[in-house]
Amino acid sequence: MTRWARPVAALTLASATYGFSIGVANSWVYGLRNLVKFPLLIVVTAATCALCYHVASKFLGAPLTFLRVQRVVLGVFLDISVLLASLTPVVLFLAATMVDPVAGDLGGYPGFLRFNVVAIAATGCLSVVLRARRELPDTVVDGRRRALLLAAWMGASLLVGGQVCWYIRPFFGSTPGSWDKPWFAGATQDPRGAGSFYEAVYHLMGGR
Repeated sequence: MTRWARPVAALTLASATYGFSIGVANSWVYGLRNLVKFPLLIVVTAATCALCYHVASKFLGAPLTFLRVQRVVLGVFLDISVLLASLTPVVLFLAATMVDPVAGDLGGYPGFLRFNVVAIAATGCLSVVLRARRELPDTVVDGRRRALLLAAWMGASLLVGGQVCWYIRPFFGSTPGSWDKPWFAGATQDPRGAGSFYEAVYHLMGGR
């Protein structure tokens, strides 16, 4: 039990630290809520990916037990959380220096949001690669099969994490927050009309 409790506690603390930093850029309301919401995002995504990773490994014929895959998943999301927590000073600096949204002008908010979306995606991909190198040497999974497995795991992490994030948003908020803001926006469209995480990223990256 202790073997699993320590990394889970570290994951929760690290993800809460990063969540607070992105939320407080908007207000203390978002910052305090993110102490719960961002760890929830990580845990729900990890739990879903635990099954996705196992299915992918079986489909590709990788000789991995369910327990070993779960150990990899826990390591991946612990690494993601720690890497994101290490960006907290940068996030707080960007939050303090960005141009505040005013009326219909979003100011520096889109750039701040874009930085964090890219950071989350990059740390996710990096964590999968590093953890796979550590846990899955060539003696366990051959090079070609491991490359396919990594691609499948990265894709699952990004797709699952993105949509979970969409349903339990807001984490940032483009206007000052208040306690009457909903905890979870669910399937509600965003101000740009996006109905999913993928559509919102398309708009954010300049598609609209």
